[in-house]
Amino acid sequence: MGVTPKPRTPAVHRAVTVLDAVAHNVASTPAALATALAMAKSSIGDLTEAMEIENLLRRDPNGTLRLGMRLAAMTGGTPDDPTQLEHSLRILGQIADLDGHTVSFVQVAGTQALCVDVRMGQHPLPLTPRPGQARPITDSAGAMAVLRAASPDDARDLIERYASHQGATHENITEAMAMVAATEPDSSGIVRLTDAHGIVQLGTPLGPERNLAAVVHLSDRLADSAMLRRGATALAELADKLGRRYGSSDGGTSA
Repeated sequence: MGVTPKPRTPAVHRAVTVLDAVAHNVASTPAALATALAMAKSSIGDLTEAMEIENLLRRDPNGTLRLGMRLAAMTGGTPDDPTQLEHSLRILGQIADLDGHTVSFVQVAGTQALCVDVRMGQHPLPLTPRPGQARPITDSAGAMAVLRAASPDDARDLIERYASHQGATHENITEAMAMVAATEPDSSGIVRLTDAHGIVQLGTPLGPERNLAAVVHLSDRLADSAMLRRGATALAELADKLGRRYGSSDGGTSA
């Protein structure tokens, strides 16, 4: 009778075991995980905390653990064209009015907006976006821009795609769709909002029928009317140049 070899990287093995247990509903709280996996509660606590920070796990208000949006991006939510971000970053370098400002790239993943890349700026922000970071779609100008550019059916499909994964209810989806319908982009498809941290965001969809948006993040100190106009114009230029590359005649929007 053979002996099961010990894993060469036990920390990785434990993390995968926890993710697998959560994904298959074996256990969904730290206490239940410790019992089901015969692991110390302190070890489970450290693992789940680290994976929440990295957005591999997320915790509902009632304490239930679910898979995080970073996993969704790695397994099915990445841009259709992996070089699209590279092209966007190159074009950013050619647009002077965006110099020094933080620009993030986001996707809609259910009821959340997932940051997939960031070009860091020089101006401090109350909360700096980073890859893997997720926020409600209603707190993201980029997500709202993508959803407003899509048809109502396509927008609902984007929101519903990860609904069961996120534990979103029919009411959550209906509320999100109502917020999308109430959002008014400007004539170039730019959405402007002030997020929960007081940061002014300008967002635009990038490329035809692609779930990707660029977002400029401005502190309230810099978000005067002149800067907002320059930022919106610069984003429209980015979308237009990228749209021409991908064969869109309307600057990248599809609605």
